[in-house]
Amino acid sequence: MILELSNEESRVLKDALDATLRTLLDEIAHADQREFKEALRHRYDRLHDLQRRLEPLVESEQVYA
Repeated sequence: MILELSNEESRVLKDALDATLRTLLDEIAHADQREFKEALRHRYDRLHDLQRRLEPLVESEQVYA
């Protein structure tokens, strides 16, 4: 799948990912149940991977995610 984003859209998406990742870290730190904590960690890992893949594209002029 190819998703084309404008520069503005890619920056907005990166900002949303950044905020979500910060929130997830806080939720992981405060989670009591092991299964819930693992589910949050799995979600964090997937979103963090997307963030890493998006970051170099946000810095360039051409954006394809």
